[in-house]
Amino acid sequence: MKFERLETRYVVPDMGRKFSLGDVDGQARIIGPIRDMVVLHGFTSNGVEAWSAIDTVKFPIYGSESSTEAWALLQEVGETFIGKDFNSPRDAVHSLGYMINHYIFQAAFANLYLDAEAIEKGVPLYTLLGGEKEQVEIGVSIPKTATAEDIGKKITIEKFKRIKVKVGPTEEDYMKIASIKNSFPNVKLMIDANSSFDIRNNDHIKLLNKYGELDLLMIEQPLAHNDIAKHINLQNSFNQNSIPGNICLDESILTMDDLVMAVDGGIPIINIKVTRVGGLDIAKKMIEYCQNHKVDTWIGGMVELTAPGKAHSLAMAAHPGVTLPSDISGSAGYFIKNNDPYVRPMERENDGAVIKVPNTPGRGWEVDLNKMDKITKSTVVFPK
Repeated sequence: MKFERLETRYVVPDMGRKFSLGDVDGQARIIGPIRDMVVLHGFTSNGVEAWSAIDTVKFPIYGSESSTEAWALLQEVGETFIGKDFNSPRDAVHSLGYMINHYIFQAAFANLYLDAEAIEKGVPLYTLLGGEKEQVEIGVSIPKTATAEDIGKKITIEKFKRIKVKVGPTEEDYMKIASIKNSFPNVKLMIDANSSFDIRNNDHIKLLNKYGELDLLMIEQPLAHNDIAKHINLQNSFNQNSIPGNICLDESILTMDDLVMAVDGGIPIINIKVTRVGGLDIAKKMIEYCQNHKVDTWIGGMVELTAPGKAHSLAMAAHPGVTLPSDISGSAGYFIKNNDPYVRPMERENDGAVIKVPNTPGRGWEVDLNKMDKITKSTVVFPK
């Protein structure tokens, strides 16, 4: 496969609200209300048009990469992607030259290749990735600022069966989660701490033990983003003290080495984010490793656009190795009207808990160019 043209866009969709990731060391981490990201539109020599995205946020608060840096880096290496023969998504990534980390940046090029390959072969992207599910069970991610009443509506009115709530190391957050667990004992309830707990703080450890005793679906990434070992120790402590809590890793999982260390260390659940780990092809390998080692996985979200981001994640979530509901809440979840540039919205079925996977060539959701133009701040085309 050869790409003869690459159109790159710095886009600024409006979320209409701020999305809090919780504080770390007293410093707030907030996405929005403007969601800066970079979108790639590739044109192959065979006439295929493919899409992907660099799903970073403006500043490096959700990992070490940022949209500000990605856009600058793209201007330096975008030209190297053009006019070369690729036989795999890794070929596409390697055309950019050697890079340390920058997995989200690299993922955009791997995913662009696979997006084009599915279209070129006339097959659904999910089958190209080994997917088998006709529909994917989904959950919803709820910001830390949501009230117990807000969360109850997600369960009773919107009919989500898996609820993820962002929390910090506060007694107030714990009481809210305990209340929800008591009111809705059959709901798959989990918390996401986004690295806001400190293993050196005794009050934090006591609070984590209390969360463990609630027997939630999982406690996602409570400790530092770069500390797999301490998460393993925390899970071992739960096990040794007959605490039913299950630790899930998210931000810690960037590479296969990270994944193997976590799985071999006894972490029972892994959240795999397609772009954070370097692309759909790497995500597939991770899922299959977990499948072989009887570890649960699910696909996380990056507050991405429906086309291409959510469409790519949904295709990956159709893999049989993905065993838990994924963070793919549909088109209406994060952006105000016309700021998510899809032709057809990604919608949940009437029971509120599943999205059907399109059995059509490619990703299944097309980009609305008029909508995309309206949210585009800057455009650079390669070759220049």
